[in-house]
Amino acid sequence: MIFLILSTIGLLYFFDLWYWKRRNLPPGPIPLPLIGNLYLFREETKPGYKLWDNLRKKYGGVFTFWMANLPMVFVTDWKLIKQHLIKDGGNFVGRPEFPISMEIRKGAYGILESYGPRWVQARRFTLHILRDFGLGKNLMEQKVIGEVEKMLEILEKIGKSGVDMQNIFDASVGSIINSLLFGYRFDETNMHQFLELKARLNQHFKLGAEPIGTLTGMYPWLGRLPVLSNYKKATTDNWAALMKFFRQQVEEKLAIIDYDSEGNADYVDAFLKERKKNEDKEDFGGFEMEQLDSVCFDLWVAGMETTSNTLYWSLLFVLKHPEVLKKVYEELDQKVGSDRIITIADRNNLNYVNATINESQRLANLLPMNLSRTTTADVRNRGLPYPKRYKIFPEPYEFRPERFLEEGTGNLKKVEELCPFSIGKRQCPGEGLAKMELFLFFSNLFNKFRVEFHPDSADASIEKDFGLTVKARNYKVVMTKRY
Repeated sequence: MIFLILSTIGLLYFFDLWYWKRRNLPPGPIPLPLIGNLYLFREETKPGYKLWDNLRKKYGGVFTFWMANLPMVFVTDWKLIKQHLIKDGGNFVGRPEFPISMEIRKGAYGILESYGPRWVQARRFTLHILRDFGLGKNLMEQKVIGEVEKMLEILEKIGKSGVDMQNIFDASVGSIINSLLFGYRFDETNMHQFLELKARLNQHFKLGAEPIGTLTGMYPWLGRLPVLSNYKKATTDNWAALMKFFRQQVEEKLAIIDYDSEGNADYVDAFLKERKKNEDKEDFGGFEMEQLDSVCFDLWVAGMETTSNTLYWSLLFVLKHPEVLKKVYEELDQKVGSDRIITIADRNNLNYVNATINESQRLANLLPMNLSRTTTADVRNRGLPYPKRYKIFPEPYEFRPERFLEEGTGNLKKVEELCPFSIGKRQCPGEGLAKMELFLFFSNLFNKFRVEFHPDSADASIEKDFGLTVKARNYKVVMTKRY
């Protein structure tokens, strides 16, 4: 009798898991209890591109992949992506609530993981403040150029001794967003603090991408088990350290803020003043301290991680392709011809430099999958046919900036399928700043210095280290002044 009951329960469970829950979803691999489809992540499929491509070939342009107990629908065809995220974009602006995020963030706070009215308010307020600080104007360009000049000064002092550019890119780009958030940059007096925070952030992203990290993220109670406790503890400790850093800056602002002053010194200053205006409203009208903590994290990470990593990848790709390096120098010599600082006014004249940056973003492909969204209304495929597969980027693993140049004229061409900042209503609000940073750092670095691999890095690898954002393996370069 007991056997019959257990067998019946088992059959009902697997009927629910393998049929009932999947009946209205696009096709996909069969999920296993607890882990879903995470068993498909293997060393040979990291960082994920091969896995997604294999599933696309088997199940079509739209398929379902279970992240533990969460079904995620992947849309891999460009025409369908545009249909859903642009034409029907208003229905694709939600975010799933990942249990570990809800635990450490204390709710769906911030910009990246919030949704509904809170997300609308946070995005609108952030864009407003960034525009006040000069986003898209000369004021912001001057801030970026200031960090570019400081980077070039550091590299000139280092000379030919060799340097790993990762920390330098991190600190230079990180100083821009840190200045916008808190009003100060990173230098020799606080660099140790920055490097510690960056190390924690790297570990946070790496753990979050591993299947075991996903499991403890989806089932935080697993973190109480002896074998898995270290994974959850690392996640919560890293988050706590970052929050401690952000809250310390906020408390220092609270001690000196003048609520009656005109203008804002930085983002935190603006947020605290808005909080003061709404102090009589429930939850401060959406300007709670928990919201500020999460917004600081989102902006600090988004404003540094992708831009810095793209610069590091671009340097690696160019040095691994001497023919590209030669063309970059030829264009700089022809269009600039001196060691003056390159500005945004030069951007339209440096087509090959821009194409090289575009190709670096394409091939680096920092996010193996986009940030997930949830629908805010019932959505169907609307009967769209799955178009015949065509190659947007032939030989996709080859580094060829010419993909982004018009044949014959050499002018930069727009390729809409290159969308490293996502598309639709959830498109990155800092895209303009990131593009400016990439151009100014990249062009000025190569204009100022002749760059080559350090002898210790002659065999530098282009293999990607797995994480929520993929990283290049460390390498060193040697700088020689060109003028």
